[in-house]
Amino acid sequence: MTYTGLGMNDSPTIVMEAAEELKDARCLAVKFNEEGKGTLCGAGENAIGLLLAETDEVIPAGDDMHVQIKDMGRWIAAATVKPGDELTADADGKAVKAAAGDFITAIAITEAKEAGDIVQVQIVKAGYAAGATGNSGTTEEGTEGNGE
Repeated sequence: MTYTGLGMNDSPTIVMEAAEELKDARCLAVKFNEEGKGTLCGAGENAIGLLLAETDEVIPAGDDMHVQIKDMGRWIAAATVKPGDELTADADGKAVKAAAGDFITAIAITEAKEAGDIVQVQIVKAGYAAGATGNSGTTEEGTEGNGE
């Protein structure tokens, strides 16, 4: 699969050092590991952002990787997604509909009719947990929300 020119806009990006070799990680969610290096998100984890579509097919451990951290971007779906769905990462860093307690990384703008489709998304502030009541409420479990 070739990805060329899939950038949506001049969104803010950061450069992270890859914690391990990543293969075919374009348009997947990433997070910081314990050492402050970049790694793919696991299911429902708090993503810092999405790897750009222009990312090399293989990112060697220790190399730089460019991560989009806000605005509109593209994310590979692991299942069907509808516009307006709150999305989180699955175990492979792909987009899935968030469940209560999952960190929400983005809101779907376009539909994914099947796994592997690229979805246009609006990246939201990391730390917004699904199931929170309002912007400053508590989650269903009664813990504090993000307050923003």
